[in-house]
Amino acid sequence: MKWTPNRSVFLSKICVWLFMAAYAAVVLACPMVVKEYEALRTAQLSAFHEHLIMITIYVCAVPVGVILWSLMRLIRNIGQEQLFTTENIGCLRRISWMCFAVAAATLVSAWYYAMWVVITCCMAFMGLLIRVIKNVFERAKEIKEENDFTI
Repeated sequence: MKWTPNRSVFLSKICVWLFMAAYAAVVLACPMVVKEYEALRTAQLSAFHEHLIMITIYVCAVPVGVILWSLMRLIRNIGQEQLFTTENIGCLRRISWMCFAVAAATLVSAWYYAMWVVITCCMAFMGLLIRVIKNVFERAKEIKEENDFTI
């Protein structure tokens, strides 16, 4: 079986749909997940800390939902061979800002649970990486437009 760009886009769509399903499951099962997490920990958290963890998860759920929605739009456009477009640049911009939003929320949450710093660092790095890719797309769009005018 030969690997083609169409198959790659299809695989990307499947992965995003799987992440969306996992996202929905975590949002819906958040109270149970936090209780189960608490049961596995050696040091028991208070009910207050459990609520803080759930609040952090729900606050982060909004930007993660926007990230998944934007990713799906971006993959759809790539599947339709619309690469260096204003819409794709907007999707990448939105994804990067939402990564930074999650990083900010988890950084604030690190005052009660230090492990949120790991997610903060990962999301800040991801936001930076997507920002660089967005800048590449913007420059490629400018070059494409210049070439279109030359012909």
